Amino acid sequence: MTEIQGFKLLELAKDSTNIHKLKELGADIYIGLTDFSDERVEALKIFQDNGIDCHAWLLLSKGEHYWPNAHNGTAVLKRYEKFRAWTLSNQLPWKSLTLSLAPYSTDARIIDNGPLSVSKVILKRLISGSVQEHGDLNYARLRALSKAENLKLVSVISPYQVDSREVNVETWKQITGTFNILNDQEVLSIFNSYEPNSSLTLAQLKEYQSGFSTLLLGSANATKPLSNEENKRVLNWDETCKYITMARQYDKSIIIYGLEGAIKNGILEQLSNHLTDVELPNLQEAENQIAMERENTQILFTILASPGWVAFAFLFLGITIGIAILRTLKLVM
Repeated sequence: MTEIQGFKLLELAKDSTNIHKLKELGADIYIGLTDFSDERVEALKIFQDNGIDCHAWLLLSKGEHYWPNAHNGTAVLKRYEKFRAWTLSNQLPWKSLTLSLAPYSTDARIIDNGPLSVSKVILKRLISGSVQEHGDLNYARLRALSKAENLKLVSVISPYQVDSREVNVETWKQITGTFNILNDQEVLSIFNSYEPNSSLTLAQLKEYQSGFSTLLLGSANATKPLSNEENKRVLNWDETCKYITMARQYDKSIIIYGLEGAIKNGILEQLSNHLTDVELPNLQEAENQIAMERENTQILFTILASPGWVAFAFLFLGITIGIAILRTLKLVM
């Protein structure tokens, strides 16, 4: 899986070593459509000529917040129409249309601004009831359009989305914009960045893998998408072997996020259809921790399932803080 720009994708495709290895593995590539350039078309033609299937990973421009979600579904539909015209014009075959819903990229900065900033945004989104309805309508429309083109719709979801679904929380969609869209297949993403070490990541994979045929692992890239922020847990070969071993135990296919990083780190070069399983660490303690995290997450989601009470709690907290500030000012004066 890669979201590099078209000219970089072409450089990757022109490297015969990469092509040979991808063919040897029988690998597909999930292509993040960050542009519709001529270079990207040329790269896709090289993959096509070598029998390497490609999946269209639909992304937005940075100005439209890059990741699809309930808040920008209209922009996603427009992007799809542009993608469709470009695909037909260049006669590009796709194995699927892939979406990875995520909160606004600005949400990370909101969190960095502290609890008050987060509270304001949550309250505002809880009050705005149109997001859920528009999200459902826009992505249902997208599924209908993709089906009309005989294009399978794949949805990449996180463990948090799995938990919100289990407790049936609509307010999680309202707050983050991520929800369970209509699809033909779901892929579970288990990224290193979700947990601080590989034992916990393995335990998370084991905890959430049920019901999914394909797991997305990563990231192999040194930086995070949309920024130069360092990825503190870059996927390495040792971890990759452990994840593959566990995936085999549950008969799962895997996708590695960050093709360019996997090439640079030597992961692609070492991959083989004949890898032997490696010894996994004792995961009992890690499994207990992940189970507790999951339980706590679902408790939080259950609380969020009552937006009226959440809004009241924020209002009560605001009034309490306001009274405390007034009293403090009186004491100072």
